[in-house]
Amino acid sequence: MKKKISKMMALLLCMVMGFTLIACDTTQVSSTNYKAGTYTASAIGKNGEVVVEVVFTEDEIESIEIIDHKETAGFADVPVRDIPKKILLNQSLAIDSISGATVTSQAILTAVEDCVKQAGGNLEALMLKVEASTVDKVEELSFDIVVVGGGAAGSAAALAASESSDSVLLLEKTASPMGAGTLAGGMFAAESSLQKKAGKVVDKKWIFDEYMKASDGYMNSVLVRTIIDESSETVDWLMKNGMELNLADAGSGFSFANVGRPSTLHGYNEGGIVAISKLIKEFEGNNGTVMFSTPATDLLIDDDGKVTGVIAAKDDGSKLKINAKAVILATGGFGGNKEMLKEYFGEKYTIGEVTSCTGDGIKMAWSAGAAEYGTATAHYFWQTFTGEEFGALINAVGDDFFSLTEFTFYPHLRVNILGERFCDETTVTDFATHGAQLHMQPKQTEYLVLDTSVLEQIAEKGYVSVEDHFGTFKDNRNFYMEFNEPNDTDQLIEKENTPRDYTPLLEAAVGTNVVFKGESIEALAKNMGIDAVTFKASVDQYNKAIELGRDEMYFSDTKRLVPIKKGPYYAVKYVTRNLSTLGGVAINEKIQAIDENGVSIPGLYVAGADAGGMYGKAYVNFEGGTLGFAYTSGRLAGQNAISYINK
Repeated sequence: MKKKISKMMALLLCMVMGFTLIACDTTQVSSTNYKAGTYTASAIGKNGEVVVEVVFTEDEIESIEIIDHKETAGFADVPVRDIPKKILLNQSLAIDSISGATVTSQAILTAVEDCVKQAGGNLEALMLKVEASTVDKVEELSFDIVVVGGGAAGSAAALAASESSDSVLLLEKTASPMGAGTLAGGMFAAESSLQKKAGKVVDKKWIFDEYMKASDGYMNSVLVRTIIDESSETVDWLMKNGMELNLADAGSGFSFANVGRPSTLHGYNEGGIVAISKLIKEFEGNNGTVMFSTPATDLLIDDDGKVTGVIAAKDDGSKLKINAKAVILATGGFGGNKEMLKEYFGEKYTIGEVTSCTGDGIKMAWSAGAAEYGTATAHYFWQTFTGEEFGALINAVGDDFFSLTEFTFYPHLRVNILGERFCDETTVTDFATHGAQLHMQPKQTEYLVLDTSVLEQIAEKGYVSVEDHFGTFKDNRNFYMEFNEPNDTDQLIEKENTPRDYTPLLEAAVGTNVVFKGESIEALAKNMGIDAVTFKASVDQYNKAIELGRDEMYFSDTKRLVPIKKGPYYAVKYVTRNLSTLGGVAINEKIQAIDENGVSIPGLYVAGADAGGMYGKAYVNFEGGTLGFAYTSGRLAGQNAISYINK
């Protein structure tokens, strides 16, 4: 809907990478000769091309500079800084990706490889890896509390615990603050101070009923009620610790279906990366200790079943044995673990947005006897492109690929790969519901269909002529940061009212297997590779519903549907998007891990997306549910762990 979508969508796209953390050796592993000179090359990152410039002498790589990239600030900073340094230090390309930024890391490495080839270097020799000599070294440490995971839940847990103890350790497997909380727009709360100040108080009963409705009873009601009751205190606590939050009206951030609902969203004013970094800084100010690039691998458990610490791996390959009186796990679920996703969701799964979240905390909790809860819950939300086709799309249209997502916010016809219409298109900005609907389709895929008449209309009058999403916010500016980019209703109103001709973009993307064109409906079906008879029947039924003012299929508001009448016709292919998984470990209202009998595991707490019980099969439809649970469960885990060790 504006330039913001570029970075927003780009951050959502390459969903197929895994993450590893292997010790790097600091010894030069190979030597080679080069044609001295300066060479440039590029490779596709998350948001587009990453361009590098490499200077070679006759016998070494002298310098590496990233001269252009469009990667997301915060996420790309570490690989842009560290990957070139590691290559130069080792004179080797056998460099591990930065966990949490694998796609950007690989783009840099691929581009440098291209430069090596241009310079006539021995690429095979540069790819040799030498095992680190520190792998058998074990260092022993002791803390009151160890928190595993440096996202929203983990940073809140560490900070809360540090308010009562100066012996708290925060471990994060990636090189910087990570997790879905760095991408989110904000958190929910009921009866908060911001709501009271604005005269927009959201009732606790309304929130509870929404959770019950979404779960059909498959939730831990005591846990849900506790989180709701504590949510307003969490908002005040976060702001007290430097986080800037704004109360946002429902639907002010593209979710048009939510307009008019209660204002649950307390949005980030500075973005998730800044917000979580501030909490970690406050934590360090309380004498807390932070170790990045240090994944926990195992729990220490005594003969009585009490959790007494963790084993962790340092970046140099050595290990840490960390004794603790309590452990809090907050590793963000298992959205980045293909094996676990396949096990719990079957062949039809979608990699989560933050692929460094690989179920580490969940598996550790299970090893301590914690029960399983909520492993079949995923946060399907909105849609995206497939990773396999993203490179072709970037090559075809460059930075403007994000504009192809703008169609998704409007009630255009959708069909699945069978050519069948499968939903009420007027509800597609109820992102959680439509994300789940899309997940249920074959290959989790839909085609959005456009005709020339609507494209001509938008080119003349702007998208507001199709549907006015943001006019309700005129003279009522709502602002917050989502995906670390501004979400500003004043800008969105201007964008929606600005005419734009999308036809050149669509034409450029034809042939990428993302956009398809046909002079007739039948020709479009052929180019899409779907059944023409079924597709034509779907289009006819859809158009007939608009003509009659009555939709016999999905009971939609036909006044809002967009007719398919004039060729040439276009179709854009999308797949469902999974923000994260939302469960795994059974916990009680004290955020303690519990066994099959509901008995707590001594010394073990599990917060955020690792914990089950807040949901049934699907995410709630009001805004800020996941992040609200992350911060509140983290804060309570930190406070309750302190109470536990003080006993």
